[in-house]
Order: sequence, then structure tokens, then C-alpha cells
Amino acid sequence: MKTIPSFSRSNTPKARRPMALASVATAAVAFALVVGGCGDKTEVVPNTVDQSVEVAQQMLSDKGFQSTVTRVTSNQLANEVLKQSPVGGTDAKTSEKIALTVSNGPGDGIVPDVAGDAADRAERELRNADFEPVVKEVYSSVHEAGFAVGTNPAAGTDMQKETKVTLNVSRGPRHSSVPDVIGLSENNADAALTNAGFRVDHAFKVANKTPGSIIAQDPVGGVSAAIGSSVQVVIDRKPVKVTVPNAVGLTQAEGDRKLQNAGLDAVYSTKIVSSASQNGIVLAESPGAGSKVNEGTNVALTIGRYKRPTPPVPPVPPGPSSIVKQFNLKADQTKTYTVVWSSGQCPGGTGNAVLSGDGGGSAMSGAQITDQGPAGKRSYYATTQTSDITSPVTLKITITCLVQ
Repeated sequence: MKTIPSFSRSNTPKARRPMALASVATAAVAFALVVGGCGDKTEVVPNTVDQSVEVAQQMLSDKGFQSTVTRVTSNQLANEVLKQSPVGGTDAKTSEKIALTVSNGPGDGIVPDVAGDAADRAERELRNADFEPVVKEVYSSVHEAGFAVGTNPAAGTDMQKETKVTLNVSRGPRHSSVPDVIGLSENNADAALTNAGFRVDHAFKVANKTPGSIIAQDPVGGVSAAIGSSVQVVIDRKPVKVTVPNAVGLTQAEGDRKLQNAGLDAVYSTKIVSSASQNGIVLAESPGAGSKVNEGTNVALTIGRYKRPTPPVPPVPPGPSSIVKQFNLKADQTKTYTVVWSSGQCPGGTGNAVLSGDGGGSAMSGAQITDQGPAGKRSYYATTQTSDITSPVTLKITITCLVQ
């Protein structure tokens, strides 16, 4: 028959129960210390320098240590331990790994420096040095995409030929979206941009909006930009009163620079001047020198512009003028006419008399100039005689003045 154990309430008096519980707790702590200590006890680290890596690892294992191995080129024998950390003779927890640096033997090649070379050229240089390049693409803000960033092992390392060398080739800078910081305070904008991996450049402008807040940024928010590149933020600054400097008498460039140094902007107008020494010189400014204005105020500068005087135009001598006298003739009428004119009408003093008529050439066939020339000091005359007029006609004598 199977015996079933029975259980009953403790008869231990209440006054003795805390002591019993304390005894149990003490036993539990002692047990935990013993059990926990078994996997993490302290031992003296054996000295493995100059031992082969196999012997060194066994020595460490015997003491409960594990180890890591890093191989380097060395003139010492291959597989020989060059150094260890922690060093031999020190106390260490057995849970701590002992780092061994092990000789890989003397190298017979030097890793060339290919940083900055195009990837294909860098590969050729490594192969020419009898190494096997293994290309690895990495982000770089220093080297353009497609160019070598460096090697692993580093350039100048002495190592065995025919071994692999990692060639790090740039894939360009890592890009990220630029945060939109318009309207944020300077501190919050700086934090947002810095946390996104960007540098921050500050500029200030009086915009009379919210002093201390960001009113513009470049690049704008949402644009993809290279990590590590700069984002310029423009911060609204409360205007301050400044004194307008005296720019009168300065060149335009000097006046502009003087206003900018005072925190003011220049606008220009020009005024024609008769002196070449005033060309490009500030003749006036408004508001005037000494005025108190807000920073960023426009100051109007009047700039002299020299214009060479136009030389006087010499008088043009009068051209030939003409005097016309008209008369009527009847058929078969012969008549002599004289035209007299003053020297004021023909200043040159002489003229040619020409007879013409509305009847065409036939009306003029019998007409001729019989005389022309001076008649006294102040007047001149021309005489013409007509004949053989077969029909009534209107004739005129035209005196064309000659210029002398």
C-alpha cells in the first residue's frame, strides 16, 4: 500500500518564526554565492608571451579563460604570441577574455596608399603590389562617389603578399531629409538640424516678426542633403537704434561700405554734375548723418554723374534763297521786265535770273535774260525780254541768289 504523506500547520510559536525565516534566507544567499562563484572566479592570468598560439590558448583554458586572437605582421616566428591583455601575472575574472596578439610572420609587401584614387586605379595599384583587393562600398563626405577612401589594413602596413586587402570605395555622402525649422526658436532649430546630422550656420536679419525665431533656411525643409553638410538659418533679430554715418564726399563704394558696417542699407539716385571730380561721389544722403534710425533702414545716397558739356553748334551759312516775280503776257506781245531786290534778300550780292512759264517750253522759246548783276550798292537787278508769245501765258522770273 502506498503511503501518502500528510501535512499540517506549523506548530512553531509565532515568536520563533522570524528567526526561522532568517536562517532560510542566510542559507539561500550562501548557496547563491557558491553557485554563482563557480562560473566567475578570480584566477591569476598565465603569461603566454613567446608561446605558440596553440600552447597559449591551452594554458589559458586550463585556468578557465577564453581568448581572442589578432594576427599582425612581425619579424618573430609565425604563430608566436607577441603580447597579451591582461598581462600575465595579474588577477582576472575567468569570465574575462584574454586578448592575444599573434605574429603572422614577416611580411614581404607594403600596402600602397590609394586614398583619393579612382576605384579602378586603386584596384590596379593593389594588384601591382601583389595583393588581392576586395571592394567594399562605404559612405564618405570627404571623397566623391567612385573614389577610394582607404584600405584595411591601412596604407604602409607590412604584410604577406597574395593576401586580401579591403578597398573601401566611396558611395558619396549619406543623404537625409533636411528638417523644416521655419518658425522654431534658435535652440530648437539647432537641435533638430544637429540631431539629423547637419551642421548649422547662423545669420541674422531684422524682420520685425518674432525675434529669436527662424524666418528662413537654406536648403529649405524637405530637401535631401548630404549628412554633415551645412544648413544656414536666418534668425529674426529685434532692431536696435544706430547712428547714420556721414557718407557725403566718399565714393559710392566707400559710402555703401560705411553704411553696411553701421547695419544700414543703401539705395541710390543720380544727379548730373558739371565737374569730373564729382563723378561717382556721394553728394547727399537721407536721413542725414547723425540721425538715429532702426538697424536695417534704407539710406538714400545721391551720386554725382559727370556729363561732358555739349560743344556749341557753329552757325550754318544761309543757303541759296530765291525771289520770284510773276506777270501775264498776251499773244504776240513782247515786253521787257526788270526785277530789283535788296542786298538783304540776296546777301551774296549776285543772282541768276531764270524765266519759266506754265505754257511749257514753247512759252519760253522767245524769252531770254538780257542782263543781270549789281545795280548800285544795295540792290541788284535782272532783266529779261520775251517775244514770240503765241497765246496768253503766265510767266515768272525766278532769281536764285548766289552765296559768296
